[in-house]
Amino acid sequence: MIRRAQVVDNKKTVGTPFQQSLGFRWSGVEGDPTSVVVEMQMRDDLRGPAGSLEGGVVSTLADVAGASAAARAVGTALVATEQISISLLAPGREGPIRATGVTLRVGRHDAVAEVRIVDRGNDNRLMAVALVTVRVLADRN
Repeated sequence: MIRRAQVVDNKKTVGTPFQQSLGFRWSGVEGDPTSVVVEMQMRDDLRGPAGSLEGGVVSTLADVAGASAAARAVGTALVATEQISISLLAPGREGPIRATGVTLRVGRHDAVAEVRIVDRGNDNRLMAVALVTVRVLADRN
């Protein structure tokens, strides 16, 4: 699957129409060109039967933040996720939900980012930690 890990800071939107339909918003880069912050608001239609944010939405948020951070670090917008590993640690109930992606390694053809997801409305409770590996599909800038 090919998708653009696009960060558009003037419109504060992130990525594909699917990602935008989930309400993902780029809120800034934490001090360096290898990090990305993506936030979303809690919505009732994204809650599971127990009332917390659906795990698939959390995984998608991790994927977007990790791929965006890695794409920034390598200097291209065209990457594809090769692998994602996520540990769901606590439910997200309040929101907003914040994912911070930090690039750990940039190789010749791939990059790896770590993502930490917190529930900002619940004392920044750590909800999930993920590792995202992406394949670089376009030449670097």
